[in-house]
Amino acid sequence: MNLFNLYKDELRGFFKSKIMAFLWIGLPVLVIIFHFLQNTSTDQTIPFTWLSALIVSSIGGTLSAVMLSVSIINEKSRHVYELFLIRPVKRYEIMLAKFLAVYSCVAVASLIAISFGMVSDWVTTGTISHAVLSSAGESLAISLSMIAVSCSAGVLIGLVSPSIIVGAILVIYGGNSLSVIPLIPNMLEVADAAVFTIGLSGIVTLLLLAVAVISFNRKQF
Repeated sequence: MNLFNLYKDELRGFFKSKIMAFLWIGLPVLVIIFHFLQNTSTDQTIPFTWLSALIVSSIGGTLSAVMLSVSIINEKSRHVYELFLIRPVKRYEIMLAKFLAVYSCVAVASLIAISFGMVSDWVTTGTISHAVLSSAGESLAISLSMIAVSCSAGVLIGLVSPSIIVGAILVIYGGNSLSVIPLIPNMLEVADAAVFTIGLSGIVTLLLLAVAVISFNRKQF
């Protein structure tokens, strides 16, 4: 069993979960609701496409991280990994397959939701301008970057947490804090912020996954 087969198995399992159904349907609905509330309460000062990215990354990232950590904790308690490790499977492939499966599903949800945000901007302005398209690309980069950090944090927290309650608390407070790191270039108004956002999230994600793999390799089953 190689990484690709593990990825397909994990993807099939997460694909059928109710949380993923909410992400694919609920996130676009939330984007529309927030757009309606913004238009009725105050003037739109920033492109809603960018605001939708924050909504998607915050909610989607938290749910995906919780889902990952809970899945890993449950499998640890049921001694699932003992069965995996008697096969010719590398330990890092198990964790990487989980990360990629959840990240792929949430990335699709983010793309759908941000597309709704872009359509909302188009309805508001009456045209799809270069600014709207640029905002959509930047928003997608922000969303996917924050979700990548959240998912990698979820993997690490799931491996080190002794219980589901502890894992959920660590994800909500610790994972969310880490997911804000990719926003630093935007907060500092750095030129080409999207490039720095992607690079920064890549570094943080790789570091978290590396620590998770090292922790998993040291565990005795």
